[in-house]
Formats: sequence, structure tokens, C-alpha cells
Amino acid sequence: MKKIQTSSPFTWIMDDLNKGRFVRTYKRSGLNGYKRYIPLKKVYDVLEKCNIKHPRVLRNRLTYIDIEFIEGSNLPENFKKTLMLNLFCSTLFELKTVDCTSIMKYIPYRDNDGYLKDIVDNLILVLDRLNNYEILGQLGLRKEVIVSLKSIGLDNSRPLSLIHGDFSPGNIIMRGNDYFVIDWELATYGDIAYEIATHMMFFEYENEQKAMMLERISQTLNLDINTLVRDIKVYTKFELLRRTFLKLNRAINLAKKGKPFDEILIDGYRYYEQINGPLSMEDMRNRLRDLYRG
Repeated sequence: MKKIQTSSPFTWIMDDLNKGRFVRTYKRSGLNGYKRYIPLKKVYDVLEKCNIKHPRVLRNRLTYIDIEFIEGSNLPENFKKTLMLNLFCSTLFELKTVDCTSIMKYIPYRDNDGYLKDIVDNLILVLDRLNNYEILGQLGLRKEVIVSLKSIGLDNSRPLSLIHGDFSPGNIIMRGNDYFVIDWELATYGDIAYEIATHMMFFEYENEQKAMMLERISQTLNLDINTLVRDIKVYTKFELLRRTFLKLNRAINLAKKGKPFDEILIDGYRYYEQINGPLSMEDMRNRLRDLYRG
């Protein structure tokens, strides 16, 4: 059997001569600051109740779960933003209405404030294990900035629902006229404002399209658009901080080992400059090289 690594260290595409291709995800949690509370099989059980096209579960084992491999193609570069907007909204609405009673018992929080505190705490646990705060501080990144997010009050009148957690173009597969949403590894019972925030980061809509999306979501789900926009900004800041801290931690660990770190540093800097401003890429690179020279 041939194993093909995916972008997740816990997920492989398995190529078996007898069974064909399928996706194997190992039941680990804590990846990139996310903790999986809901067993992945339970997520797929809920998906079976709705109209979202998704892979089916083939085998559910003690340490891993095998998922159907969807043959098809990723979205082309010229895929129209209006089509993605419609696909995202329809998926969001479908997840909002599906019965999630069976998975609510796994979740330790009951409102959006609790959800935000939970994802912040899980990120801090990951960063504490990496323990590179001193070096990150020299780059202008401090743990307190992340911790401070927990004190922000969100709109708790907005009900929690099942969210995908990674609704990016790479997780949409086209097969004929059908669109399949794949990779539910990060799915949880959470705040749709987080789902919207991360999706907008993945897919660069025009301002007019963003406004149209938010208006459509707020009207369809009967949400206050002003608090929705405000809370999306909070989650956007969290996600920028999460990606910046984790990417730069990877660069630091590569530098410690004397390995090339420029590629991951460039990736991390894309997020860094959005939250921390003017430190140049070259300054950041030189500081890491000076810290670990020899």
C-alpha cells in the first residue's frame, strides 16, 4: 500500500491495489492550536443528515478513520468569486440548520465567549510547549497579545453551530457539476463568525462581495450585522496571531537546527506584517541568523 502525505501531518492518501484510494486520518488532537473535542466519526454522522456533498466514512478504527477519496479537481484559478460566495453561504446555512444534539455533549463551552476562550487557551498550550517566547519577543510578538483576546466580549445571542474550520478553496473538489466539501478534520461546534473570518482570509473577495455576503448571512440567519462584523474582526486578529506565531516558531526551530528557514519565514512574515507593522523581512531574517549563528 502506497502512502501519500497531505498538508496535515495526521492525514494520508492511501493507494491500495485492492481497495483503491482512500483518505486515512489519525485520531490526534491539538494540531496547530486546535483541539478536537468531537470524534470525527460523529461529525460525519451529522453530515449525513444534511445536503452538503461530502466524503463518506469507510472504516472507523481505534486510532484512525478511513474516508472516501473524492475523485475530481480543485477549483481553477479563475473560479468566480460569486460562485464561491454562494457555495460558502449555502454550506453555512445547511450546517446552521442541521440537528447537532448528538455532538453538543462533547463541547465544554456553551456560548461564543466560551468558544473564543477555548481556542485561545489551546493555542497558548501549543506555544507554551514550543517555548520560544523570548525570541518572539525580540521580534515584537508577545504572548499577552493573544491572552488579551479572552477579555473581549462577543455576541452570545448568536447560536453556536457545526463549522468546518478550514473552508478554503483547497478543500473544495469539483466533479462534473457537483462540488464536494472535504477535509472535516478541524470541524467543531463553534461560532460562525470564526468560519466567516477564516474563509474571508482564504478567499480574497472584493469589498462589495464581502458586504453582500455579510448582508445575506445576517438576513438569512436573523443576526445583527454590526455585532457580526465586530466579532469577525476579533477572530481575524486571532487567526493572524495564530498563523504568525506558529509559522515563526517553525522558522525558529529550523534555525536552531541550522536548517534553511527562509521559505517558512516568508510565509510567516505575510501574517506578521499585517499585525505588527514595519519590521522588515531582512531584519527578521538577520535577527534569527544572529541568534543561532554557530
